[in-house]
Amino acid sequence: MFSCEKDFGNNLGPLEDSVADIPVTVTNAEFFERYPGVTTSVAAGGNINIQLAIPADKGKIKQITKVATGTATSLNFTNLNSTAASTSYNTAPIPGNGSNTITFTTTLKDYLPYRVRVGTSAGPIGPKAGTPAVDTIPVPSTTAVPTDIGFYFRIELEDGTILIPMPVRVRVIP
Repeated sequence: MFSCEKDFGNNLGPLEDSVADIPVTVTNAEFFERYPGVTTSVAAGGNINIQLAIPADKGKIKQITKVATGTATSLNFTNLNSTAASTSYNTAPIPGNGSNTITFTTTLKDYLPYRVRVGTSAGPIGPKAGTPAVDTIPVPSTTAVPTDIGFYFRIELEDGTILIPMPVRVRVIP
């Protein structure tokens, strides 16, 4: 019998875990349900603030090169590696501050036009195309089934290392 080992290159094998050599933590996480999560309140303006950090001895964050979104159950790693601007939430890299931390900020008001442009794969059902971007995404009347938006990040360190951490959930509350 001959045997050989398949080389998957930089891609994961079919049974291989994707465990980062350099962990990325969400320092302002308010909950953890499979993924770290933060909340945003529609009543308070829908501000979204995600603070990411790597261990201090692992280098400095140069920038967030790409941000993609999706529902809490969809994985948009393909979007993170795509060079197509249409799949990116950010229009330009988000620069770091020369440290091991970086903060991503946006609002629901900014999210909605992106959601309309990209379509249903971007996240929770929102306004239909052609409706004003000032509409809000649906907020459940109970907390039994919350509305979560998954944010996916592609982070570049100053030494050129690329990190793709776990998605961060943003839970929309009334």
